[in-house]
Order: sequence, then C-alpha cells, then structure tokens
Amino acid sequence: MGVILGWIGSVCFAACGLPQAAQCMRQGHANGLSPLFLALWSGGEVCYVSAVLLEFGWVWWMIVNYFVNILCLLVICRYRLWPTRD
Repeated sequence: MGVILGWIGSVCFAACGLPQAAQCMRQGHANGLSPLFLALWSGGEVCYVSAVLLEFGWVWWMIVNYFVNILCLLVICRYRLWPTRD
C-alpha cells in the first residue's frame, strides 16, 4: 500500500510543474513568477533528492519525480532569465 501511495504522490508532485512550464513556453516568458518562489523550489528539490538518497537509497519512482520537477524548473527558469517575449 505504501508503494502505491508513493507512486500516486510522486506522479501528483511531478505533474505540478508541468502546467506552469507549458504556460511559460506558450507565453515566451515567466515574468509573473517570483524569483524567491523559484529559489525556494530549487532548494526544496535539492533537499528532497538528498533526503531520498540518504534515507532510502536509489528509489527509482522517487527519483523520476525529482527529474521531472527539475526539468520543469529548468524550463521555467530559462523563460524567467531569457524571455523570448514580454
């Protein structure tokens, strides 16, 4: 049961950044997002993956969540730092 709940939580958490990343790509910018939000999200991701690796080792479904979130975060930061439109 714990693994199923873990999968559900991981998928939900990984999916959180997808709509925002897609919106940034459509709009060509991420001007509405606070740099503090992006910094806190980045710090949270680093802490998350560190905790998973230290506590459980390589748990692939948790690490997949991390990589999806990092990909979304990179897309959003790209459009925040180098917008194609304003």
